[in-house]
Amino acid sequence: MGLVVSYDEKFGLPNSEIELASGEHVFLALGREGLVIKLLPAPGAAERVLFRADPETAARICDGLFDIQPGSKSTPLQMLVAAAVHLPNAAAVERAFRSAAAS
Repeated sequence: MGLVVSYDEKFGLPNSEIELASGEHVFLALGREGLVIKLLPAPGAAERVLFRADPETAARICDGLFDIQPGSKSTPLQMLVAAAVHLPNAAAVERAFRSAAAS
């Protein structure tokens, strides 16, 4: 299982950095344009966008991740981070979110 390195819903855009079990770091951010998930660069590598979704698709993914009950206090970022932190590596994050967006 991965580790949440940073998490911020208070200032600016909601975002989180996760260190996956593989040691790779991914960055999730929610904004007006929707959701973006990036693979943060290791030394000598370039940052790469793993997944991007418009707000409607991001909301649909969140709805599909958890059975959201009326009055639930879970935020979209909490749901997305909870899903991503269990994935073993960046390739699995990319596959899982692309698959969720396609369903």
